[in-house]
Amino acid sequence: MRVDVVVFPGVDDLDVFGPVRVLRGAGFDLRLVARGEPEPVPTSSGVPFLPDARYAPGADVLLVPGGGWGARAETGAWGEARRGDWLPILREARPEVLAGVCTGTMLLAHAGRVRGRRANTHHAATAELAELGAEVVDERVVDDGDLVTSGGVTSGIDLALWLVERIAGRERADAVAANLEYARHTPAS
Repeated sequence: MRVDVVVFPGVDDLDVFGPVRVLRGAGFDLRLVARGEPEPVPTSSGVPFLPDARYAPGADVLLVPGGGWGARAETGAWGEARRGDWLPILREARPEVLAGVCTGTMLLAHAGRVRGRRANTHHAATAELAELGAEVVDERVVDDGDLVTSGGVTSGIDLALWLVERIAGRERADAVAANLEYARHTPAS
């Protein structure tokens, strides 16, 4: 099971590394992918990291983190949506599951991937998400088949645990959560 995590300058580090910790703990093949050639990427907290690879189609799960939407800065998810560099890639991507963490869902919305779909994002961006055609659901994790989204920041950990449960079973997801000493919040039925 290959999971690619989209990264860009100003990405929220917890949106990335919360899910990464869960998915690696479950034994998934995971890559941090950049739009161009990998070079150090500064996060919203200023801590840089180096992506593993340049984006290429083929992942089973494509996870899109957010960060910085409310700041309306040139870095972060808002800046990425405004520039549009990732939007054609997100529009054309066809993984088994497309996942949006926090305001990563807003990038998916600007790529036209949430119109008419159940989804969530950070609470400060839900009105904008609705304006872009999503049916906003106020849950930490919203599973709409091949689209799975979460609320803000730490909800990404719950999204990743839900993906582990969907793909590898509840026992594995519970084991990863126990190892992290994390109390799970599963999607509402």
